Amino acid sequence: MIEGMKAQFPVSYLCGRFGVSESGFYAWRSRPQSASSKRWSLLLAKVLGVFIESGRADGHRKIREALAADHALPVNRKTVLKAMRSMGLMPPAAQAAFRRAAARARVVADPPDLLNRRFDFTIPGTVLVGDITYVPTAQGWLYVATVIDLATRMVLGHASGKRQSAELIVTALRRAIRTGIVTAGAIFHSDHGTQYRSKRFTRFCGKHAIRRSMGAKFECWDNAVAESFFSKLKNERLRWLTFTTRHAAAWEVRDYINTFNHKRRHQSLGYATPAEMMTRLTARTTPVAA
Repeated sequence: MIEGMKAQFPVSYLCGRFGVSESGFYAWRSRPQSASSKRWSLLLAKVLGVFIESGRADGHRKIREALAADHALPVNRKTVLKAMRSMGLMPPAAQAAFRRAAARARVVADPPDLLNRRFDFTIPGTVLVGDITYVPTAQGWLYVATVIDLATRMVLGHASGKRQSAELIVTALRRAIRTGIVTAGAIFHSDHGTQYRSKRFTRFCGKHAIRRSMGAKFECWDNAVAESFFSKLKNERLRWLTFTTRHAAAWEVRDYINTFNHKRRHQSLGYATPAEMMTRLTARTTPVAA
């Protein structure tokens, strides 16, 4: 194909484009070429030429029309598409559409809102809320995901890392489950972040009998408890600190969560700590042996 295109483009450019060496091209050139191979090389040259003339903006349909009108070369649009794919040619609009389609493939349908802004549950481990925030450091953002029990306001699990990924929230929920407090059929409520809509997180919830719930889009009040925790974390601890490493920030987050769970008294809990409320409610719901 380089042979049919070298009249329009430098051999060095074409060899680089198709990932072959110039010496290999010239060695191949010394061998006889079939008529069909020559026609294919000519078509590739014409397609690449029209694509570049269009500012790399035209798709296979417009290139087909240009070949017929400007080059007297009628050809099937599927053949033009095949030629473009063989050269890795894709206009920006098609690239954007491909990225959107790939993004849609990584997420699943949004679940219904099972809370409707009701946050007054009294059985630990039955309703959980989660969210992600970020902490600035000299190394870049540290992302923090949490899982909070609504009945006690206790942070049952959290995870931190340099990427805002589905694996981050899976790790946080896995740690919450390992406490033994989360019950089968528990609700996990979150916002519409792509991590919470990912197939990875959906599969994990299904495997552990966790029912997913989401509030309305762009309504922070639908996940107010999770948002409130991050507000306290930043205003009471992180706001006054500067971190040179993500490790230092992660340590501070862990220390605050421990303080939050065991020492911070909450007005919504009648000024009990989450740990105290967990003890009270767990004792209330634990059956007495006969």
